[in-house]
Amino acid sequence: MTASSSKSTSRGARIAAVIALSILGLLILAQGSSNPPPAPLVLDRPDEAPSEDPLNPGTGDPFLTPPPPDVTALLNGLSLGNEIDSWKVVSFNVMKEKIVWIEFGNNGVYFSVGVAAKGNSKTPPPIQTELYEVGYGMIRPKGINIVPDVFTKLTEQVASRIRLREKEVPKPAAL
Repeated sequence: MTASSSKSTSRGARIAAVIALSILGLLILAQGSSNPPPAPLVLDRPDEAPSEDPLNPGTGDPFLTPPPPDVTALLNGLSLGNEIDSWKVVSFNVMKEKIVWIEFGNNGVYFSVGVAAKGNSKTPPPIQTELYEVGYGMIRPKGINIVPDVFTKLTEQVASRIRLREKEVPKPAAL
């Protein structure tokens, strides 16, 4: 008889422990959800860029990062909000690898055009100016197909802007 009463006591103790841990977990979860951690504002890689401004979530506005002034000068004034063939400039990402990525968006689809000093890449990108290399990549969302002519046209538009200014504007610090 002692054996069966100890089994029911340990079973009851286990059930009580599971209920207590569940209640504690729910309390912790409820407290944590009322104060979510702030969204990161510094991004290391453009492919991790949020699709909206973390300071104004739910607005659908892209996370806008303005270009440094010397990059704007090299790009002949290209800045946030400018459009090229219905693709809007939504951000500039300065990389530690001495590349500036210009992110374009159109109806929830994004890709970037990269600018680097000539000779900076192991494999030269498709378009080169006298002093700079211009390439493209980082399509978001993943799995979206963009007609290659779009990449070529926008990349060439960026390169054309650089060609207009590259001899008169000093190399930007980011490059």
